[in-house]
Amino acid sequence: MGLLLGISIPAFRKIMNKAPLEQGISDVESLCRQARAEAIVRQQAMDVLFNEFEEIVALTTAARVINAPDPFTGLMIKTTEETQLIDRVFLPVDSVDLQIIEPKADKFTLDEIRIRFYPNGTSETLELRVVGAGEAYRLTLDPVTGRTAVINAPVTGRTAVQ
Repeated sequence: MGLLLGISIPAFRKIMNKAPLEQGISDVESLCRQARAEAIVRQQAMDVLFNEFEEIVALTTAARVINAPDPFTGLMIKTTEETQLIDRVFLPVDSVDLQIIEPKADKFTLDEIRIRFYPNGTSETLELRVVGAGEAYRLTLDPVTGRTAVINAPVTGRTAVQ
């Protein structure tokens, strides 16, 4: 009985340490898949926002120009439809680190990258890593199909979350 406990406790602890990393990559992949599906079904572009600093991933509709009746004259005019938040995920800051590899941030994007999914199923290019507890997963987005691929990635370069 003691031997069984001695073996199972470290294994259980290892699983619990890995759980936030698994959940983090699963949440990111899920939002990308949802964005592609919503874009196709609604026939409207969707955006996924990745905030490296705050470890937030959010799914929103893309702002667009639509024809709508003017409330005063009743005539059709072009107006801008603002973005609407559909879903948002907060990654655990203390145990998981979101690292965007591509596209590179510039002086306009700062810590937030916006990836657009289009109604024809395509998307913009994305490559990121979710790092935690000495392990990492790399997510890539195929721009032609808008589909995600996740693989185990070795932890190199930027420091891992301990």
